[in-house]
Order: sequence, then structure tokens, then C-alpha cells
Amino acid sequence: MDNTPGATTRRLFFEDAYLVDFEAEIVERLARDGRPAVVLDQTAFYAESGGQPSDRGALGEAEVLQVIEEGERIVHVLDREIDPARVRGRVDWTVRFDHMQQHTGQHILSQAFIEVLHGETQSFHRGPEAPTLEIGIPQADEAGIARVERRANAIVFENRPVKTYLVPPERIGEVPFRRPPKKEGTLRVVEVDDFDHSACGGTHCRSTGEVGLIKVVRWERIRGNLRFEFVCGGRALADYGWKNAVLRDLVGRFNVRGQEVPGAVERLAAECAGVERPHDLR
Repeated sequence: MDNTPGATTRRLFFEDAYLVDFEAEIVERLARDGRPAVVLDQTAFYAESGGQPSDRGALGEAEVLQVIEEGERIVHVLDREIDPARVRGRVDWTVRFDHMQQHTGQHILSQAFIEVLHGETQSFHRGPEAPTLEIGIPQADEAGIARVERRANAIVFENRPVKTYLVPPERIGEVPFRRPPKKEGTLRVVEVDDFDHSACGGTHCRSTGEVGLIKVVRWERIRGNLRFEFVCGGRALADYGWKNAVLRDLVGRFNVRGQEVPGAVERLAAECAGVERPHDLR
């Protein structure tokens, strides 16, 4: 077993984002924040980077709690020690595919903002419930956001291929990047066919159709820009589910159609505001 701190981990997730079962040799044993951790000679576990959280899953009988990139090696933080020198890894596919949907959807949505509202992405963050995009525009209205959504979802419905490939330094100028790359040297490019080109090291769907629905759920001002929360695929389905349940409940309570609920709520609020409270009585 190689205990050299400079060990290099082969990144299998770059070669196949759909790979979830693999075997590997443990080349380092260490600890992170009081937890046991290992470095493997190769791994399918994506390490947290570029706004995308790390994968979850298991190495042998141990749960993988966190995956950290440290230079050329990837550290897997575990819930317990593991003994064998060779282990079998299992990536949680539900978590992996969710990350793929949200990250690929972000690429599509970012380019749609540029095309429709001329707003460039300033930052991307993956929250536990909804990812956020900070877009360089000072304001937006419902109609404008609706146009962005229609453009983004048109790309989804066309089921365009999503390709990843490496570009050497001398050919970087040939790639029409959405935003200039922050890194130098050979770059990994993620291309949504004839739509978006980004330098990115994340895991992505193989086609836009796998992203599912892209929906902007809210936005707010931040640093003179707008920050948008959005959901894709499975998260969009879950978001629609609970909101539709709330709407059905309100329709039943007010005995109105769905489109009439805002008006019914407004009338009720006005009625409540006009009711004298006991302590207001003279």
C-alpha cells in the first residue's frame, strides 16, 4: 500500500458519469475532523467542487460521508474504519442523478439568461433544497423570467446531446465559452449541443431531455444583481407536488377555482383587517 501523501486518484466519474459500482485499492489511510478517511487509486465518487456537492454512498460496509479533492488525490471521509486493502464502492445513484440534473439544468438556464435577458452568471451554488444562480441584471419581471424558462425548457424538450471533452491550451480560443475560463492549461469542456460551452469538472446528463422540467421558483436582489432559486427534474416534480396539494386545499376551503384563489385570499385578508379586535373596543 502506497502511503505517499502525493498519491494520485484516477477520476472515473470524468470517464463515465453513469458509473456507480467500482473496485479500487486503498493507497492512503488518514483522518479528517476525527473521522476515518481513505484515498483510493481510482474512484467514481465525485468530490465537492464548483458549486456541486460531493456524492454519497458506501465503501464496503462504511458510509461515505464526504468526498474532498486535495490536489491530485481524492479523500473519502467515512463513518467507520474499513480493513480490506481492496474495496468495492457504490455511489448513491439517486443523489448522483439529482446532482446531474441540477448541474446540467444550470448550464442550460445560464445560457438562456444570456440569450433572453443578456444576464451573465456571476455565481452558482447548490443548496440542500434548491440551487441558486446569481445573474448580472438589476431587475426582472414575471414576463421576462417566463421567456427565460420557455427558452431553457425548449432546449430540454429538444433532447440535445451533452458532450464532455478535453481541450489543450493551444485550442482554447476555438471554443465559444459562455464565460472565460478561470483555469489555465488543458480544460474539460461540457457542451450542450449548439447551445452552451462551459469549462466544468462536474457530472452531467448525457442529453438535455434527462434534465426534466426547469423551473425558477423565486428571486431576490443581491449585490446589485438578482439571485434566482430554481429546480430541475425530480426536484421540480416534488416542488410542483406540494404546491399543488396546497392549492387543492385552498380551492376546497374557499370553494373557488384554482385561478381564483389569490382573489379569495385577498378578500379574506380585507375582511379580517376590518374586524375590530376585543381590545380595540371602547
